[in-house]
Amino acid sequence: MTAQFWITTAAIVLGPVVAVIITFLLQKRSDLRQRKLFVFRSLMTTRKTPLSPERVQALNLVEVEFHKEKNVLDKFERLLRTYNDQVRWRSDDTEIRNEVIKEVDDRTAELLREMGSVLGYRLENLDLLRGGYYPEAFSTLEKQQEEIREFLVGLNKGIRHLPTAVVDVRHPQKILDQARETDEVLKAAARDERGFPEQGKASDT
Repeated sequence: MTAQFWITTAAIVLGPVVAVIITFLLQKRSDLRQRKLFVFRSLMTTRKTPLSPERVQALNLVEVEFHKEKNVLDKFERLLRTYNDQVRWRSDDTEIRNEVIKEVDDRTAELLREMGSVLGYRLENLDLLRGGYYPEAFSTLEKQQEEIREFLVGLNKGIRHLPTAVVDVRHPQKILDQARETDEVLKAAARDERGFPEQGKASDT
């Protein structure tokens, strides 16, 4: 048997195997990229809603899907340090709270830029990454929901109380009679006030 025979035989036998392996590797690479894109897109679409469950889920996946990307992990650690700075978050000083909120925006923008670079996107404009569209109505709704949650928590802990009013309903007929008497007095006073100028004119004549 000649060398040509063995080469042809090897090609026939190994060709499909090599094709399967190459296809598998390409599919695996594509899956890895899609998972990274999912995290990146989730963080991009929720950068104005830091409390959304989708954003929290995406942040928890950064260390998993970008575990080989040192620059991404460094930016992520800086963002986590800001999130975990409870002293500033709980400060009574509005300026300090606004400062830490701005810092979260800056750290998020830096993280998104590094993630975009890994995925082949050139995102150099940090102002663009800090931005995003979030309707004012959504913001108002979110604040109202937060106020309701705080009120219910305070109510449960005994810190807050339900506003109440005492109404005497033991003698409803008496209350109605008093209301009618008051109405009649007011009407009589109105009639007297309207009739006073006419009496004055009559006395002059």
